[in-house]
Amino acid sequence: MKLSIFSIMSIFFMLNPAWGFTLNNTVAAYFPGNDIPVNVAAHTCTNLGVSNQDLLEMVDEAVNNYWNKAPNSRLRLRKGSLTSVAAAFQTEPGCTSNNGSCTPNPNLIVTGGILISCNIDTGTPANFSAGVMAVTIPNNIQGRNINGSLILLNDKLDNSFKSKSHDEQVAILAHEIGHGIGLGHSPVEDSLMYYASIPTRRSLGWDDLDGLAYLYPTGQPFTGCGSLSTNHDEQNSSGGPGAFLATLALGMVLALVFTKRRAFWH
Repeated sequence: MKLSIFSIMSIFFMLNPAWGFTLNNTVAAYFPGNDIPVNVAAHTCTNLGVSNQDLLEMVDEAVNNYWNKAPNSRLRLRKGSLTSVAAAFQTEPGCTSNNGSCTPNPNLIVTGGILISCNIDTGTPANFSAGVMAVTIPNNIQGRNINGSLILLNDKLDNSFKSKSHDEQVAILAHEIGHGIGLGHSPVEDSLMYYASIPTRRSLGWDDLDGLAYLYPTGQPFTGCGSLSTNHDEQNSSGGPGAFLATLALGMVLALVFTKRRAFWH
């Protein structure tokens, strides 16, 4: 069977799909550490329908049912603690300007890890338009390092978070945590980072895994170089029967490849 160069390229691109995931910043920033706490602000959530302690327990579900299940990432998120923060975290907007890009509010800078706070957003510009359940901002970035990220949950009277089921609330938190670690929205509908909430979503999609592996790849399991001996007696440098058989096998493989190439191009 003969294949054209076009066919070969088509197969190559079919086997190597383009990434769909996006990043939420222009420098591909990520947390430099492997162990990232997700804390919850200790102030009362007035209209959210859940307590701060409820949120903290949902954080545990969000990180362990979603992000920590990824086998291809060094990152491990964990439930943090209830944290006392300034009143500004409950009332001020996350961005001081939002004309296509966010200028983080300097009063709400997170010094470490990820912080979740209820927010009624009394400032201008308002971050919570109709239907927006949360706004997430990696608001402490130095170089390519994320030092801290802020998740503001819409605690206005008309928020829609309170009407969601427990499992969907957990998925919403997991989605916002994804923004907190540097991921943007995905165009792939079965991804956690898809722009809209899907009530039945219970796991990461392939696009989420690709984005996570891009920002937080696992380390190589070895360092330096390895070797393979063809002789059980490594002290014998003459090679012996093992070396001969290995050389013969290599020659057969090369001959087969050469024959196939001639058949292929002719």
